[in-house]
Amino acid sequence: MASGIYTILFIGSILFLARKKAEEEANFLSKIMGFFLLGAFNFTFNEVSLPLGFFVYILFFRPKLNADVKRLAAILGVLVFILTFWIFPQWENRPKSIEHELGSVYTMDFSAEDERIRQELKLEDKNWKLEDLEVEYAKDGRIID
Repeated sequence: MASGIYTILFIGSILFLARKKAEEEANFLSKIMGFFLLGAFNFTFNEVSLPLGFFVYILFFRPKLNADVKRLAAILGVLVFILTFWIFPQWENRPKSIEHELGSVYTMDFSAEDERIRQELKLEDKNWKLEDLEVEYAKDGRIID
């Protein structure tokens, strides 16, 4: 999902930036693509992604022609980086809850419940897990609210 969103944002940003060109410049479109990708370039250390490309842009790049557009391309690149590496993963991994009336704990079929949850949440992959399941029940297996 993140790659599709990244592609849409990349194409939209490039089209937006191509219209902002103030001065004629050779290979302008490829240069703003490069500045955008530089702004979005990341370095991952201990599962934390950092916008290394944007820091490189700030420290080492001083464009002369169309400087505002190139700066904006790097800024849009780092914004897309923030969306795809920090915000969207948090949204996809948010806790989800389902209320369901269960019968007896002793007769509960967890494989059927697993399939029902997968269908109800429209999960296609099997890389999800149930956490913090707490069930209070009586001696006869009846679940207590």
